[in-house]
Amino acid sequence: MSEEQKDKKETSKPEGTPNEFLELLKKNKKSLAVIVVIAVVLLGIGILLGSLIGSSTGKNKNLQAEAQPAESTEAQTETAVPDVPLEENANPEVNALMEKYYQAAASGDIDTINTLKDYSDQAELLRIQEKSKYLESYDDINCYTKPGPEADSYVVYVTYYAKFRDIEQKVTGLNTYIVCKKDDGSYYIHDCSEDESMKEYRTNVTKQDDVVDLFNRVQVEYNEAVTENEELAAFLTELSESLKTAVGDALAEAETAVQTETAEEAGTEQPADAGEAQTASRVKATDVVNIRKSDSETADSLGKAQVGEEFALLENRANGWSKIEFDGQEAYIKSEFLEPAEEAPAENEPAEDTPAAENTGEQEAAGNANTDNPVSAPGAGDGAASVDVPNSGTYRLTTTVNIRKSASETADRLGVGYYGDEVEILMKQADGWTKVKFKGETGYIKTDILK
Repeated sequence: MSEEQKDKKETSKPEGTPNEFLELLKKNKKSLAVIVVIAVVLLGIGILLGSLIGSSTGKNKNLQAEAQPAESTEAQTETAVPDVPLEENANPEVNALMEKYYQAAASGDIDTINTLKDYSDQAELLRIQEKSKYLESYDDINCYTKPGPEADSYVVYVTYYAKFRDIEQKVTGLNTYIVCKKDDGSYYIHDCSEDESMKEYRTNVTKQDDVVDLFNRVQVEYNEAVTENEELAAFLTELSESLKTAVGDALAEAETAVQTETAEEAGTEQPADAGEAQTASRVKATDVVNIRKSDSETADSLGKAQVGEEFALLENRANGWSKIEFDGQEAYIKSEFLEPAEEAPAENEPAEDTPAAENTGEQEAAGNANTDNPVSAPGAGDGAASVDVPNSGTYRLTTTVNIRKSASETADRLGVGYYGDEVEILMKQADGWTKVKFKGETGYIKTDILK
């Protein structure tokens, strides 16, 4: 290659080649240093800003993620009940409290019961006292606990076996309590009748699966016992009725005693009654109404007074009841269903026949037919209307009821239906009874009880 060709080749190299760039850098070392510094600074600022932005975003995301569960957790603690497994006999102090309570109940020791509970109404204490007359003991007491709504409190489910006098077989049972701790460290039973928040908490805990299982186990054992032992079933039914009557009588006597004491303290005689019948020696019924054994809607029904039926008036009470003579014994009717009757005719004058009104059953109040409703149900008094009942189909009982062989409270008992038992509705009758089929046999239940 000639010198001329070499020169042409060298002069034909494009501008901006690496060699030229290096030559430029060599000639401008100071400018290069400045550029490098600026680039490094800009790069550092970019990295720092990116880091700060990423960190801030991450923190915001974390704060949002943490804030949401915290809010929902707080909302849950206000309404939810912790689902903690049942513990059996886990707290010796709670067990000791319940042992003492049941021993006192078996012996009718009301003074001790009042020291263990913060409140008991009079009806409850009277029932415990009356029931103790039939009891020998409460045995094999076990306490199943769950945390209560307050610190150091518990929902307690107590299972036991009741041994009744003259009854060989023991009867299983289950009761629910709220147990709280006093400032001195001792435990007591809290009455929830007026404490809605405690009552609601107890109800929600009782709905949990392991508690339902416990109730079912006890219920199954109880049902088997009363099904296999007719004597036991009959005794428990009669006991329920006897307790209700005795408590009703005792409450009525206590009310009368208070009224008498109040009148004596005021220096006046106790008024007989403000009704029209107070001066009458005879009264007559203005409607079909129950005749009770005592002046209480929970007392046994001795029969029904028909419209226009007359009775000898023995006493008019301030509590709204009238004492009358019925079938040679003292009995009671609500005064509002009585009015003065004409004086009885002389012995040599025949009395006029008064046709008795048809007994439609409409005056038998819900929950007041004690001989056919061992468990009290809410009712409106001795003037409530009958309750609608399906005319056919399967019906599940909501309380314990007597099932009669015929449509009468004095008829022989066919059997006893318990809560949850099913009956087949055959016919709703106009006389206040419903014809049913129960365990393959046809019987009758008061219509008012089926609700």
